[in-house]
Order: sequence, then structure tokens, then C-alpha cells
Amino acid sequence: MAAPTTVPPSLQEAARNSTLVWQDDFRSLFDHAKDRFPDVVWELINDQDANAKDVEEVWGHKAVVYARAPPSFQARYFSFKPPPATSPLPYSSSPTGTLPAQSALSLTLGVDYHSISRSPSPFRAASPSPSINTGAVLRLPIPTNPTLFSNELEYLYTGKGFGEAFEFLFDSSESREEGDAEEARIDKLRKDLVFMWRSRLYSDVRIALTGNFSSTNHESATAIFSSHRFILVSRAPYFETQLVTWGITQKPGEPLTVTLPSPPFTPASLHFTLGFIYTGTLAFSNRTFDLETAFHIMRSAAYLSLDTLYNEIQARIVQEMMHGLFHAFLEFSEYEAATGGKWGTGGCKCRQCARRAPRVLEFALMEDVKNPHLERGARRALVGLFGEGWCTAEFAHLPQKTRDGLLKGLAKRTTPLNVFPLLFAAQVALGKIGTVIDTWADVVKDMVLAARKTIDEVLSTQADQCFEQSEWLEIMEGDGARFEDGERVELIMDAVRRGMSEKNAAILYQTLVSSILLRPHATNPEEAMLSSTSQVRVLVEQTRMDVLRWLRRRWMNVKQEGGFDNLEGWAVKEISGGMFVLSVYFALASTVKGSLKRKSSSDTITAPTSLSKAGAPRGATLEIGIPCIISSKKARFRAYARYIGEVEGESGPWVGVEVPVSDAWPGDKLDGRQWNDGSWGGIRYFDIGNPSEWEYGDDRSARRRRIDWVNNLSRDPKNSLKREGDQLSIERAKRLRSVSPAVSDMSNSESRGLFVRPQQVLYVVDAVGSDL
Repeated sequence: MAAPTTVPPSLQEAARNSTLVWQDDFRSLFDHAKDRFPDVVWELINDQDANAKDVEEVWGHKAVVYARAPPSFQARYFSFKPPPATSPLPYSSSPTGTLPAQSALSLTLGVDYHSISRSPSPFRAASPSPSINTGAVLRLPIPTNPTLFSNELEYLYTGKGFGEAFEFLFDSSESREEGDAEEARIDKLRKDLVFMWRSRLYSDVRIALTGNFSSTNHESATAIFSSHRFILVSRAPYFETQLVTWGITQKPGEPLTVTLPSPPFTPASLHFTLGFIYTGTLAFSNRTFDLETAFHIMRSAAYLSLDTLYNEIQARIVQEMMHGLFHAFLEFSEYEAATGGKWGTGGCKCRQCARRAPRVLEFALMEDVKNPHLERGARRALVGLFGEGWCTAEFAHLPQKTRDGLLKGLAKRTTPLNVFPLLFAAQVALGKIGTVIDTWADVVKDMVLAARKTIDEVLSTQADQCFEQSEWLEIMEGDGARFEDGERVELIMDAVRRGMSEKNAAILYQTLVSSILLRPHATNPEEAMLSSTSQVRVLVEQTRMDVLRWLRRRWMNVKQEGGFDNLEGWAVKEISGGMFVLSVYFALASTVKGSLKRKSSSDTITAPTSLSKAGAPRGATLEIGIPCIISSKKARFRAYARYIGEVEGESGPWVGVEVPVSDAWPGDKLDGRQWNDGSWGGIRYFDIGNPSEWEYGDDRSARRRRIDWVNNLSRDPKNSLKREGDQLSIERAKRLRSVSPAVSDMSNSESRGLFVRPQQVLYVVDAVGSDL
């Protein structure tokens, strides 16, 4: 049977519904007693009407009268007294094929039979044993008022009555308050019915379970439960079908027996199921059940089509055994509204829930269960338990497909709002799982690392939002003064490094500077929030430099992935340093041209050399040339980029390159432009060096020789450029204004200068000295 599709009630609502349906069922039993296996009928003649000749029949059940009727009722309407019951137990157990009267198995169920109370029943006459139902209907002619008798008998079945019947049956020692009286009557009815069931009063059917019910003894056994057909057909649709619609063939000399499958039934689950059928509640005794038994009760309820039992045991699993199970009964939109999208809220993270949640999820996914509410709550719980809560054998033993689904659920929760708590939780889990030597620990470790990878990506990709969260701002406001701040910042910066990629590294760099290092103080905007001696600043500055070096080694891939898109101008300048990313610079030419001015920066951040000044060409001269590949219509050759920017008398950006003569020399002219000595229109933009000393390749010694040569050149007074505030001297520019020298005038030089468009710079070979 599938689970009920209606919205499940809370535990209080489920218990109340169970009671109401139970009362309605027993009212229906009273109204239709004639059709539900009666064994006694009262032939009533109205003793107040002398002319009355008609006999009115009222049908009932001896077991109810024996268990419920007070002395006055039995003295007037029930003129026999049966001997004591043969056994106080409603069930028994034996090896397969035998049906003993006493159960060794039932004695292990822990039932407190001495705590059961019942109404006194002094009978005056003998009758057959109350544990045996002969099938014969007892007829009792009684001269009495039919209305009064019906009211009194109704009370025995339902606990409800009025007028004389109510006063007659109600114990004077009980409270007369209306609310207390109603609750007391219900409690008394339940106790009497439990006594009737456990004492096997006139039981006329047995329920058999066959299976292996012991964890130590693997032999098959049969458990036998005694019950009453009139109770079963009134309370459970399954039994109504079995006993009324289909009927069960009873072998001569053998008791009527209904066999139930195991699983889903177990002796413990059937005990609580039958108790619920008789009393309308699972709290009919002092005995409790564990989670595994609760699962079996739920499956049993589905098998028997007992919706009220199904809803009540479901509510008890969620609210009592799993401490709410993360609002399992709320839809997603309601759950989001309740938690505000915050990870880990709205549920219990205790050790008991951590060990039980995987079992609840496995149970909810079973083919004969398929419970959407328990599944939803268990998935939410396991996502909320990420971290230490995953470090259990129960979690590791979940199927791979189920664990993959939990990773996807956690990924949806990995947002800037939750990124820091999740990162800290991952670190706790890795620390704890590192101390476990069991094989399942490797499964959990792989899961945590996979989850941490997603956390790292979100932190690095959405850094601007992440570093606005309260967890980070608290660290900054305290200037890292707390003991744990240093460890947390180091943990966060490690995640930043792990999460870097070609797409996010440049924006990440910009965020580290603007949102952390340059973040103004809340009360004094002229000062940075982090002090110069702050451990937070030191750790973030180290990360900034790591990101910068990473970018300079991979700038071409970053450019191809669009990693430099949407950067602010100051960030472009800082990332470029003395080895500007050519194609990116020109792709952002409009931004750079509009403003090369950045916000105030710390002394540790060095901006690139700028040649901009009112009326002067905009550009940057590179002290150390960037190795690159130049392409033209005639040739493709290697060169060193030495200048980037505008040139006098020409529109648009240009790249000034120095080309060694020995490297695939293309000729005296290249696409209509002549070779030169680093000058254009009489203005020198860079000086030609000694390219014979410059070597290609990744060999560190070769690169070091190249850098040392350029540094020596810059220190030589004859070759150094005189500057005025990071720009070429205007006076020197005027002196150098002349026609650029022809190739014939430079025949003794070992390299030539050339100005090309950015589109002709195909590839930058390496970032010179970036990792030295």
C-alpha cells in the first residue's frame, strides 16, 4: 500500500485523529454488532409497558461485557460468571507447526501486565472459559426498558452515554469536571480493552507470524497472537477483507488463524499494531519501541491500510525520534521562508540524529515505503549535518547513488551566505575522520573533499559576496585579535588558492584588494579597517601575491577564458605590473584611456609605469621586454614587447617591439613600416638593448641573464631614460624628434625596433622573471 498522499499532521494532530477515528469505529461496532461476529443477544421486553408483546433484540460481544461491565450491569443483564482466563498473554510463540497456549517469545517483549486495570466483574453464574469462543450465540431474555439498556451498553463500547446511564456507570470517585471526565472515560475504555486483549477473553482468531525473529538464534519460529474478529474487522480494512469479504476456511478442530508476512511484520511491530487497533493510540502501555520497530510498525500500518496508525508513527519518527527532522512536512518554499536559506538551521545536529538520519533515508527509499516526507526530511537533515555529522559508519554505508544525491543537495546550499560555515564544517570533518582507522573513513573523506571543492569554487568565484558575510566581517572588525581568527583566515585563504581558475582569479585579486586590504574603517573612512600589524592583513597580502604570481604565469589562458573582463582600471594596472598583458590591455583600451587612476592603495601594491600626462601620448615603457610572437603578411618572428600605448600622430593603440636580427629576419620593411631604434615621429618610446644576450626558453639561468642585462642597461647613465614623474621628458622628446633612422643607418646593431598593432601580437611566450 502506498503512503497517504495528504499533508501529514503533527504528532498532536495525528494522536487526536487516531482517537477520533477509534471512537467512531467503536461507535460503528456498537451500531452494527449483529454483523460483526456477535456471541450474545439480549431479547428485551419493555417492563414498563404491560401491553408490550414485541421483543427487541440487541446484539453484543461477551468479551466487551466481561472486560467493561460494572457489577450493577452484570447483575441485571448478564446472569453467568465465567472462570478465570487461562493466560494473561494475547500471543504465543513456538517452532513452526505448533500452537501452544503460552509464549516464551512474548515474555521478552517487556509488557507490564500488572499495570493493567479493569472494571470489577462479579458474575453469579458459570459459563464456558472466557478464552474459548464456541461460536454459539448466547441468548438472554431480559425484561427492561430497551432505551435505558441501549444507552448503558453503548457506554461499554464507546465510553459515551447520557442521563441515567451516565450517572449509573460513572465512578463517584472520579472528577466531575467535564474535561477531566471525558479524558478519564477514554482512558478507562482503553485500559479495559487492553485487558480484554491481553487476557484473551473469548478470543476467536489467531494471528500467526513465521520467520527468524532472533538475532542469536537463526532457526525459524512462529509467533501466535490472539485477538477478536469483531475488533479487527471494525478497525482495519485489511482484516475486514480477509474475514468478511473473503472469509477464511477453518479446519475442524483447529483455531481460526490469519497468517501475516514477515517482513514487514515482526512480533514487536504486530504487538504495537494490535495495541493501536484496540486502543487508538501507541501509548497504551509503558513499553517503548526503537527506531527499527517504528519502521516495521509503519510498514505494517501500510500493509493493513491503517492510515491513522501510519500518520501517527510517521509523526513520532519525525518529532520524537528525529527531533523534527528538519521540518520534513514543510514544502521547499515554506522551508526556505522558515530558515532564510541559512545552512544548518531548522533541525537537530545531535549525535543520535546523525546516526539515525541515514537509516531514515534508506527506509524512506524502500520499494514498499516510498515515503516522500521522510525522504525530504532525511535529505535535509543529512545536508544540514555536513561536517562532523557525516563521520559515521551509517553515512558511509549509504549507496553511492544516494550519497551523490546528497552532494548535489549540499551544492545547492553552497551559497555566499553559507560558504564560511560550510568551509569550517568541512575542516572539522577532515580533522575527525583523520583519526578513524576503519575502512569506511575513506568513503567519508572523499565525500567531504568533493564537497569542499564546490565550497572553494563558490568562495573564489563569488568572492565579492562572500567577503561581505557576517562571519568574515566579524573577523575584520576584531582585526583578527581572537585566538581562532588566525586559523580561520588561513583556512579561508587556502580555500581561495584552491578555488582559483582562469575565469575567476583576476576578479578574485580585485576583491582581495578592494574588499579587504583597502576596506575603510566603519568610523574613520580615512583609515583602513585592518591595521598594518594585523595578522589578517598579513595572510591576505600573502594570498594576494600568490594570486598575482599565478595570474602572471597563466595570463594568456586567463585572457582566453575572459578572466580579465569587467576588471576596474586600477586592477588591470596592478596585475600587469612591469609585464603588462598585451591583448588584455588593449581589449580594455577604452577603460585604461578613460582612467588609469585607482583608489588609494597600500605601499606593498605597485602600479605599472604610466606615461600619461596632459597633452602627452598615453602608454607604458617596459624595462624588461616581454617575449612574444609577431605575425605579419610576410613573416612570423619572435620579438620583445617594450612599449604599449599611443604614439604621436597615429590613432589607436600600438605595441613597440624589439626584434633580434638573427631571429627570422623578414627584410628591410614589414607591411609598409620601416624598422627603427625605438622612435616614432622623432619621439623615442624605448631604447634598443643588446638582444644577443637575451635567450628564449624556460631555463631559469637564461632568463636570469636576460633580466640582469636589462637591469645593467637601465643603470648605465648613457642608456637610462630621464623621466619627470613616470613620463618621458618633454624636452628630450623634442630633441629626439626627427625622422626615424633607416635600416641602413642601423646595420651595426644586433636588434631593431618596430611598431605593430596589438592584433599582430599572437602569443606571449613567458612572463619574464615572474616566478624567480
